[in-house]
Amino acid sequence: MLDQLLSTLQGQLAPELMNKIGLDQKQASGSINAAAASVKQVLGSGDGFGMDDVLNLFSSAKNTSAADGILGNIGKVFEQKLTGEVGLNGQQAGGVAALVLPALTQLLSDKVGGNAANLQGLLGGLAGGNDLAGMAKGLLGGLFK
Repeated sequence: MLDQLLSTLQGQLAPELMNKIGLDQKQASGSINAAAASVKQVLGSGDGFGMDDVLNLFSSAKNTSAADGILGNIGKVFEQKLTGEVGLNGQQAGGVAALVLPALTQLLSDKVGGNAANLQGLLGGLAGGNDLAGMAKGLLGGLFK
């Protein structure tokens, strides 16, 4: 599922990233991959939030403050990856984040739709099959605080 989302994002946003922000193809592709890696890193940590917060973030419902906090963390990690790994300057990174994060969140929301089973499918893709149990434990642990 994640590969399909990345492919969709790549097709939708790469031309816009190149035209509006002046990225080359490699930077545009790296930016999309950095977005996915940022989501994986933040959700994989399960730090301070529960499954209900993630479900809220990836639904059509208005975000709770916890869901907004998750999105903010994803944004910080994403901008760090853009400057540190993709090699963009701060202005470019801000522009990329402003274009990519809303599109990524919308795509994930369309796929997850606030449904726990769909979220589990997404988390499996984010975990790459390697540490799904640990990721789920972290998220579920936050649910029962």
